[in-house]
Amino acid sequence: MKKEEDKNWGRIWKDLRQLWHRGHLAVIVGIITFYILCCLLYWYVEFDRTRGTGFLDVLLWNTATLFGQDFADHYPVSIPGRVLGLVILLISMFGVSAITGYISSALIEQNLNSRRGLRKLQSLKNHVIICGWKDDLKALIQDIVRKNGSIRYQDIVLVNQVDETKIQLLLDDEELKGLQYVRGDYSEEAVLQRANAKTVSKALVMGENQESLEPELVDSRVFAAVLMIRGMNPRAHICAEVKTKKYKNYLEAQKCDEVIYSEEYTRYILSTATSYNGMAKVLSSLFDNGDGVSVQIFELGEEWHGKTFGELFQYYRNRRQMAIGVLENMGAERTLKHSLLAEAQKSTNYGEIVAKMKEVRKLERNAPVLNPPDDYVVGKNTGVIVLAEEV
Repeated sequence: MKKEEDKNWGRIWKDLRQLWHRGHLAVIVGIITFYILCCLLYWYVEFDRTRGTGFLDVLLWNTATLFGQDFADHYPVSIPGRVLGLVILLISMFGVSAITGYISSALIEQNLNSRRGLRKLQSLKNHVIICGWKDDLKALIQDIVRKNGSIRYQDIVLVNQVDETKIQLLLDDEELKGLQYVRGDYSEEAVLQRANAKTVSKALVMGENQESLEPELVDSRVFAAVLMIRGMNPRAHICAEVKTKKYKNYLEAQKCDEVIYSEEYTRYILSTATSYNGMAKVLSSLFDNGDGVSVQIFELGEEWHGKTFGELFQYYRNRRQMAIGVLENMGAERTLKHSLLAEAQKSTNYGEIVAKMKEVRKLERNAPVLNPPDDYVVGKNTGVIVLAEEV
């Protein structure tokens, strides 16, 4: 509850700073300050301080009069008092209108910028950005939220420059309420900064071929976006989809966490479906065809280090789940290498340290080992590949 209140106050403070930078808040503060000074002068020239009428009484009376309330039976008598009363009346006519106008325009502008994707999302942390567009993007977003219970629609930011009508239909969809949007070319650094890429937890970069570009040109923009996101946030988990093998190799060389080469998967599915009856349905079921059972990867805790795959298999078997393999060297490259280097430096043998450092350089992250023997020993930074119902 405390965190939520701090977040709300932070959002209010951020909105006030934006108003100040635009000059709106400065004008509002100026009008209010001028009004208080007029009330102070009015109190000084119109009232005899010996009668006990304080400045706060005058401020309350003038403010009540300003908004049409009659809290006191008083009118100015002196000439300076009448002049100041006229000034205060003018403030009531123009100053209040200006203040409400500035506030209304700021709120309307903020709402329009949010809908047009022009607003900076600097308050978001550990969110997910989806760069690019697919015609079935709604289903993709729903699957991401369904498969990861910690992600809400409010945590997802779309970054693209497709037709505004398509985006508005998506943002107005009640099933995707809270979805956020940044409009622009995701291969430009300024656009990624507006999406606050430096604090994302995950990033999905897809081709956005709205101009019938060649596949290599589409993939070059994906490649540029991945490099910029990695530069802004070395700890982000980045997944990229490409259409050409050349850029698949480029991305793997740059240690992109997940590279989806769609042509490769399509070719594999077509060839296996031709060779085996029912293979298409089997693959669909493995990837989750709606029955809630799919292949998942769970990180293994320290209690499993040193145990065998046979023990691991039996553990999940007892839970009516099937372990079909392990994922070695699981995790982000930066974190993984720091962990292994720290472990190597504990040794007092210089030769062993050098050997470990060479091993780290050749390290293959997220290496799957399917159907290992029962005596396979589970090491550190290992995940288990399980066929199970989704939680």
